[in-house]
Amino acid sequence: MRRVALPCGIAGGVWGLLAPVLVLLPVVTVGVTPPFPGGVGEEKMVSMVEAGTAGDTLPVLSFISLMGVLGLLAIVLSQRRPRLGGPFLWTSAIAMLAVSLVSIFSLGLLFLPASVLLLVAAIGLKGESKERRSLQIYYREF
Repeated sequence: MRRVALPCGIAGGVWGLLAPVLVLLPVVTVGVTPPFPGGVGEEKMVSMVEAGTAGDTLPVLSFISLMGVLGLLAIVLSQRRPRLGGPFLWTSAIAMLAVSLVSIFSLGLLFLPASVLLLVAAIGLKGESKERRSLQIYYREF
């Protein structure tokens, strides 16, 4: 589990960090021409910015991005100070998971894998810190 913690934490953090880019990708379908009777109108994929709906989702995406930055910071801190990095990683993972579950029927489904990756990293780092403590106690006896 320890070997997967670092790559999972980095992948989850970067995934969350790139959340605001979603407003620039073509994900919304709009009708360009109105359908005429008996015909089908033309549809075009546009970004949320072009459709005018980016203002509604940008606060949620910014929060997820902030949690991604916090997750990456926690991974870096866990290499130098495991006791300090762990709480940051748990906070980031649980907050991102909560936002993903609350908005599961809209954008939350896109960030559910990132929150799961951060949870795996947090669990892996928790096991690593326990191992380090047991090794420190073992070496103090000698």
